[in-house]
Amino acid sequence: MKQSLWAGVHCPALALDAIGQMIAGNEPVAVHEQVRGQARIVQANHPALEQGVRPGQRLAAALAILPCLQSHARNQRAERQVLEQVALIGYDFSHQVALAPPDGIVLEVAGSRRLRGSIAALLEALTEQLHHRGIAVRLGLAPVPAAARLLSRLGHRAPTLAELHRQLAGLSINRLALEPERADLLSGCGVKTVAELMKLPTAERARRFGPSLNHYLDQIHGHLETPLAHWMPAQRFSLRLELPTASDEVSALVFVFRRMLGRLGDWLRVRDQALTGLKVSLEREDGGSPLSFRVSLARPGFDDERLLELIGLKLEQIHLPAAVDAIAVKADSTDQHRPLQADLFSTHNRADAWPALLDRLGARLGEDGLAGLAAHSDHRPEKSWSWVSPGNSSACQEQRPRPTWLLPEPRPCKPEHIYLEEGPERIEAGWWDGQDCRRDYWIARDRHQRRLWIFREYKPRVGWFIHGLFE
Repeated sequence: MKQSLWAGVHCPALALDAIGQMIAGNEPVAVHEQVRGQARIVQANHPALEQGVRPGQRLAAALAILPCLQSHARNQRAERQVLEQVALIGYDFSHQVALAPPDGIVLEVAGSRRLRGSIAALLEALTEQLHHRGIAVRLGLAPVPAAARLLSRLGHRAPTLAELHRQLAGLSINRLALEPERADLLSGCGVKTVAELMKLPTAERARRFGPSLNHYLDQIHGHLETPLAHWMPAQRFSLRLELPTASDEVSALVFVFRRMLGRLGDWLRVRDQALTGLKVSLEREDGGSPLSFRVSLARPGFDDERLLELIGLKLEQIHLPAAVDAIAVKADSTDQHRPLQADLFSTHNRADAWPALLDRLGARLGEDGLAGLAAHSDHRPEKSWSWVSPGNSSACQEQRPRPTWLLPEPRPCKPEHIYLEEGPERIEAGWWDGQDCRRDYWIARDRHQRRLWIFREYKPRVGWFIHGLFE
């Protein structure tokens, strides 16, 4: 039986990443939370750390050191969303992914070894994608999920059970990810390393430190299976982000949209879907009705730069009566992904210019500002077409010659001034909707040698009429 191999992904700056993903620039930023009634720094970015801000520091002291510090309250919902984004990216590398709250995931990578060339190449590609999304990570490797989660916090890799047991034996107790009270109790008893802890009899460990410690040790050593709830990407994409600071500036909103589209692109790739429509809702700080709009694509696909351009065009047309404090995005229509065909010789795709133009015009003119023509199944020429949204035109199945231009209304003509060339073609239809007609159509020429489409009508009126012109 092939041995499993698990990669653990630890997000050491998850609280900061959840906020920093929505803040442009490289200003000093920190995250704080309430600890015993006092606001204390949880995490800070590099510019803030360089100026003396430290985790655990009181917020008031940090602001005294660095008055320009942007400190935001910890947002655990946003942290959960980032963790699910990590799982989504990890799902592109393995079909077995599980969340490891509060700040990590685990994924089985032995089955993906051949697809990526090697485990080292797989982990490097995974790290690169996460860093590209602005998520700092530390990776671990072990044949046991619980151990992979532990080693990811340390950045260690143990591809075999023997190597895992060797590394675990040398770990100090304070690196075992235990509860602070239990770690203090072990240290007070003179236990410094995992090897020393394992030398104690099982019953003695359970009596002195509780049975859950033995259970945890058995899991990380591979003696017990790690219970996992396998994670799956959502069937539909929906994302709501709360802005750290409410804003009505288009540039700030576009920056948040860029982050959201990054997550959408990851979801589309994993689900092998192409986007056709995006619904956006801007939630106001004053609690007023959200401002909503829709972005439609002429051709299913995903191009984040084009979508940002379309969203920017929509935002320019919207008057924001108040600052926006949250943005919700929903992919309300998707289609199966079909890669575009590239030019045979240049390898560049030239088939995307027309849909891109339609998308830009639609964003400027509105959804009702553009229309296309489609064939409609009706023998009456004036009813054989209909308005449709651009890109949904259907091919005409009529094989008989038809003019390229129909007059708005048939115009009476004198048959003595017309030279008949082809015909007649009898069209008799419309009895089902009360607009029945009976006509004989001809292709003819006038005195100026223009090719005309004319008909002789018998019902509801009688006479000769010009209906269209050929090129």
